Amino acid sequence: MENKTDLIKHCIHNNDERKLSDLLSTGLDPNYEGGWPIRLAARLGAYSLVKTLVHYRANPHLLGDSGASTLQLAVFSEKHWDTDKWGFLLSCCDSSQLADGAAVAIVFHNIPAIKTILQTGRCNTHIPTTLTGKTVEQLAKGYKLDSLLTTTHITPQSSPRVTRQNRTTSARSGATPSHHRNLSPSVARFFDQTAGQPSLTTQRSPIQLSSPNARA
Repeated sequence: MENKTDLIKHCIHNNDERKLSDLLSTGLDPNYEGGWPIRLAARLGAYSLVKTLVHYRANPHLLGDSGASTLQLAVFSEKHWDTDKWGFLLSCCDSSQLADGAAVAIVFHNIPAIKTILQTGRCNTHIPTTLTGKTVEQLAKGYKLDSLLTTTHITPQSSPRVTRQNRTTSARSGATPSHHRNLSPSVARFFDQTAGQPSLTTQRSPIQLSSPNARA
């Protein structure tokens, strides 16, 4: 008989929304073990499962050991950002959380996600993001995507950053699609750790992150 963790992972990896809903409706904690189910669903781009978990009061702002949020992992998945399917998740985020998502989108060249996040009109492009410590404006300029900031409607925000959970700094080997560009050590470390977490490891062969040329 499967234990609870394996059962949840099975639901998420198989995009089984009905089974996950059944588990939640019969008492499964939506923030089970620190909230890794919603982050795993986001990492796989399973927006309907993320939406189901949010419906049952899962907290999308709980961070994993590496500091990864649900939005950052959804952006990293690169799935469905050319649609409006992630709108419900964006509506849950404040200006600084949107900026953190935009930072991931810029570093991994997810243009649809950048545009979608900026079009909310609530993304603060002027504050340091948790990914690299640079602002969205600085990252966009460094990755030669600053034209997106002038062609997409943005309403500057000045709200303070929300309190973050403590994050570990040790790095492990991880997985990321091979077409991503070289990453700065801080960015590589962030996603190395995320991919290395047992509850967030997908069922595919790992590809090593590269990080010799710091650009962000």
